[in-house]
Amino acid sequence: MRILVGLCLAIFSFSSLAAAIPDSPHVYVKGRGKISVLPDLAEISFSVIRRHSDLIQAKKEADTLSANIIKIAEEYEIAKEDISASELFIQQEMQYDREAGKQVITGFKVSRNIQFYLKKIDLYSRLMQSLVNAGITQINGIRMMASNAEDLQKQAQKLAIADARAAAEELADGFEVKIARLYRAAKEPIRGEQPYATMESMRDSAPANIVEGAFEPGSITIEQVLYAVYLIE
Repeated sequence: MRILVGLCLAIFSFSSLAAAIPDSPHVYVKGRGKISVLPDLAEISFSVIRRHSDLIQAKKEADTLSANIIKIAEEYEIAKEDISASELFIQQEMQYDREAGKQVITGFKVSRNIQFYLKKIDLYSRLMQSLVNAGITQINGIRMMASNAEDLQKQAQKLAIADARAAAEELADGFEVKIARLYRAAKEPIRGEQPYATMESMRDSAPANIVEGAFEPGSITIEQVLYAVYLIE
């Protein structure tokens, strides 16, 4: 929660924080800038997994599924350089045999991690369904991205700066003082004081409850947070 830096004596900094907080009257504020956009890139990580009592058969099934997955990638126009695959991992599967009083091998698990870099986001839902239909049962991670993320970060930063300035002016107006100048700005909070922020910014910081389709990419949020100290007069 964003609160007022303080009245009277509370508006002054602690002497131990003089390097970060001035001894003169000031306000300490927090600004937040958020931009929500639809992604146009997706990084999809999943595993090919096959189990069988016979190791050779388990490997054969894993190789067959891997080959089918590569064909699916081609169907969805995923370039070879946008596909990465690990070596096969082979793991014995054990079970305790009460009669023998020991662990015995019941079969083998053969797996391979694969990652797709999808540049045509409109194909995302169909691609995910195709992977499931092919026999993929373990999705390790999905990362939605924007190709212009750097520009969006800059835009969010400008919004954070404007929000911090608005919070400072809101405080100054409330106490009938004037903002003199910016003393310090940083992306990390300053120890010892709780920053003030606008109500709009606090609402933006609350998580949204969004229900989306099973394979819909949804939106992504680019966010920047800024902490600032303004001198007042």
